[in-house]
Amino acid sequence: MINISTSHAKRYGLTVLLSALLVMGVTIVLNVIVDPYAMYRLSVTKGFNSHKPAVYHRVRLAKAYDVRRIAPRTIILGTSRTHLGIRPSHEAWPVDSRPVYNLAFDGATTKEMYYYLRHAQAVQPLRRVLLGLDTYHLTTAPGTVRPDFDEQLLLDDRSVWSKGKMYLADLKLLISFDTLMESIATIRAQDQSPAEWFAADGQRLGEVFFHQPGEHFQTLGPRAYFDEIDKQEVGYKLEWRIPAKSRSSAKQAPDMQADGITSLGYIQRIVEFCRANNIELLTYITPSHAHQMEISAATGEWQNIENGKRALVQILADEARKHPEQAVFPLYDFSGYSSVTTETLPPVGSRDELKYYWESSHFKDKTGNLVLNRIFNQGSVPVDFGVRLTSETIDGALAVTRAKQQAYRATHPEDIALIQRYITDYKNEHQIPQWGN
Repeated sequence: MINISTSHAKRYGLTVLLSALLVMGVTIVLNVIVDPYAMYRLSVTKGFNSHKPAVYHRVRLAKAYDVRRIAPRTIILGTSRTHLGIRPSHEAWPVDSRPVYNLAFDGATTKEMYYYLRHAQAVQPLRRVLLGLDTYHLTTAPGTVRPDFDEQLLLDDRSVWSKGKMYLADLKLLISFDTLMESIATIRAQDQSPAEWFAADGQRLGEVFFHQPGEHFQTLGPRAYFDEIDKQEVGYKLEWRIPAKSRSSAKQAPDMQADGITSLGYIQRIVEFCRANNIELLTYITPSHAHQMEISAATGEWQNIENGKRALVQILADEARKHPEQAVFPLYDFSGYSSVTTETLPPVGSRDELKYYWESSHFKDKTGNLVLNRIFNQGSVPVDFGVRLTSETIDGALAVTRAKQQAYRATHPEDIALIQRYITDYKNEHQIPQWGN
């Protein structure tokens, strides 16, 4: 009896094991074929898997695989501003830069940019990097990553160990139940066939994205959407000041994993990595609309912005002094008050679009074209748009910005009053004292 029972138990165990392996195998095959996250793109069939809606909420993941497949010679790093506004297809890119891939994504932190830079370099030695920084990156706040960041999907270098770690992460994704559900959802979504805003070169296509049915840009209209984003920005700037007793009712920021290195510290790592690997680094500060700058000033952040620019200039200057025989890494600031960034808003209730902006935070690729023209000295650019920052020019540039800021306030009193009203309303709603900024 003991032998019979043992034999049955072994057969049962083997059956369970084989069944599990079969289920895993089928799951892997289905996930590879449907490819909901665009990991491999081995076969793209219209009506079966050509439309991949999962990519839109897993952009960090999709871009990690795009880099592996495309092996770009130039990458563009940054947040949603750069993701939308900088075209890899722009004719100003030097021939030896191509292929160019837009590796920016929403909410990118400098720590994430650093890890994606290393990943791209491990796939294919890079020729150039365009680094787009928002002013909030230029701080001594701890370096962080977002919840959907997965370091295991990224190469550290070309070692067998690093590749093995990455392939194990691939396997984990392919056997995942979540991936299987996304594969099923992908098949079911094929009859939707919307216009795709995630371009093959990594750019988010604003003309498609903002004109999708149901987007607030469409339903509210461009001007009302602009105002909505201004209000959101006020919330981002002031939510940390909400009294603890009221904070539970306020919108909470997403959890972010931090380490002991600051945001500026990761910028320094990017600079050092590019120098060590003979990569030409071009850095620019993004051109948000003047409303964003006025919100920052009205909430007490202006001095921090100036300090951040000084710190960034110092990082690049220190690196240049260490390598006097090599070309310096240039820094361009497009965040000042210019004929582009002070574009006049359409009247309240109007459905007219702005020329240079989708709203106060995100610039159009028309504006991004001017950024690239300035950086590569190509085409025409408004004379007041973009300034080169160095140790010698930083003090003068900041003084000019302050003077233009005062001029803007004098000529746009209604805009300033509107921003102040948003701030007052937010403070009242969340019981924040009105005194001070």
